[in-house]
Amino acid sequence: MSDREFAGQTAIVGIGSSDFARLYRTPDPERTGEALATEAIAAAIADAGLEKSQIDGLITGGLPHYEPVAYRTGLTDVRFVVDYPQAGRMCAMALMHAATAVHHGLADYVVLFNSVAFRTQGTKFGAQPQGLLYDTIYGMASPGAQYSMGFTRYQAEYGGTEEQLGAIPVAIRSHARMTPGAIMQAEMSIDDYLAARYIAQPLRLFDYCLVNDGAVAYVVTTAERARDLAHPPVLIAGTAGRANFREWYVDLGFWDEACRSMKADMFDPLGVTTDDIDCLQVYDNFSVSVLWGLEGFGFAPKGQGLEWVQNGRIALGGELPVNTSGGMLSESYLQGWNQHAEAVRQLRGQAGERQVPDCDWSLYWCLSALPGATLLCRDGLL
Repeated sequence: MSDREFAGQTAIVGIGSSDFARLYRTPDPERTGEALATEAIAAAIADAGLEKSQIDGLITGGLPHYEPVAYRTGLTDVRFVVDYPQAGRMCAMALMHAATAVHHGLADYVVLFNSVAFRTQGTKFGAQPQGLLYDTIYGMASPGAQYSMGFTRYQAEYGGTEEQLGAIPVAIRSHARMTPGAIMQAEMSIDDYLAARYIAQPLRLFDYCLVNDGAVAYVVTTAERARDLAHPPVLIAGTAGRANFREWYVDLGFWDEACRSMKADMFDPLGVTTDDIDCLQVYDNFSVSVLWGLEGFGFAPKGQGLEWVQNGRIALGGELPVNTSGGMLSESYLQGWNQHAEAVRQLRGQAGERQVPDCDWSLYWCLSALPGATLLCRDGLL
């Protein structure tokens, strides 16, 4: 996806999202991931100004199987199908797959989605084995414990305080308060952050992503077709991914090498630099993922990220707004898919009071065992 000739040849043309706050306020034991996906798909197709009959590609995410949602949506005779049972780390990969399909004529219009019913199903992400060698024996039974230990080591190497880290969730919460449908609407100050209980010291409650229900869907097609549709197309400038499989959860270098490599794949062929990026939409499973990516992609000097994010730098109105809809810390844990929907709104100029002025470029990253990144831009820039 770093091929200069491929960049900007495909686009996201429709988005659909659940009302995450409503679903959170009204838990329903009858709610299913298939039903949530069906609603998001219908919304994305309508947003694109397309008819269901025009959709000939389907990429499913977060569900045990692709057939039930195909039946429910009536997408039973498509030409192209891919299934991602766990679609979090695979978010950038799924978008890459959709873009590749339409670029090479495997489908004209691909709809892809992720759907979760974590809260309804009582999913727990802590106190359970994660499949990594020896972790559970030593009490490392959750991703949060691993990221917390990683942040402790970061502090030992570079310094920094918990209060400085709090600038990240506080800024992101301020964005959620401007976002209709975001789950966490209560105002949060740095004092509120510091007063919250530890989950795995030194990470607190507000350093952790939410556990909720919801779905997000996109429609992807070629840039040529996109220009005849309902909204200005959001071009897929590039996607990148890396395998980072280890017997421990947090990369020993805080994903620096993966970030540099993905940045080179996406930025260098286009002549794009960090100065061109107008907003970041980050897989904030934990607040420290924002910190490590800022350093890894070169926005902040190595070891100085905690100082760099202070004084509103990553808030709306600051130098580089991050997760302008509230991200997974405050809007919804849709495993990076809601961040892409927000990037589309920003690049279309449809984000309302949280709109980033003159937003041309948006970068997404996920730092995990399968790092991924996406570079999106306004039409006319490539």
